[in-house]
Amino acid sequence: RDGTLLDSPVPLFRPHVGDGLFREEKVELPEMALSEHVADDYAMTGLSLKEHPCTFFRPMLRGLGVTTNVDHRSTVLPLNSPLTVAGIVLIRQRPGTAKGVVFVTLEDETGICNVIVWRDIFEANRRVAMTSRFLAVRGRLQREGLVVHVVAESFLDLTPELRKLRDG
Repeated sequence: RDGTLLDSPVPLFRPHVGDGLFREEKVELPEMALSEHVADDYAMTGLSLKEHPCTFFRPMLRGLGVTTNVDHRSTVLPLNSPLTVAGIVLIRQRPGTAKGVVFVTLEDETGICNVIVWRDIFEANRRVAMTSRFLAVRGRLQREGLVVHVVAESFLDLTPELRKLRDG
């Protein structure tokens, strides 16, 4: 013919086209919880359009005294006030020109938070600061014009909590 594929299967595969050879019972699976969808999305693509993981942990984070990332930028909070922020770690940067200072960006369901980690705090908390995927940071609020960040004093690795997303 003209080189196009035929609409009917070639003889070799004809027995496998219908359900006759491999008949299976229909199976009803339970509906996946939203948190499971989000966990799968993050596992596959590193993000989810359905929801942010921190949404599911907000009651726990409130119990830890965590300020949402949008609220920590409020001008009501005085300079140098102590606060705790938390979120998924997006970025860790240690520029060669920063004299050992590490910059961490956390994201929760309300936005991002920039964290500055001075060299001595970083060295004392190196493992947690470098390996956590879900992190709470206790520190002091700093503001310079529109630039707001938290200067880290201590860390809490919340990464094990992420497993709970699969529990629904």
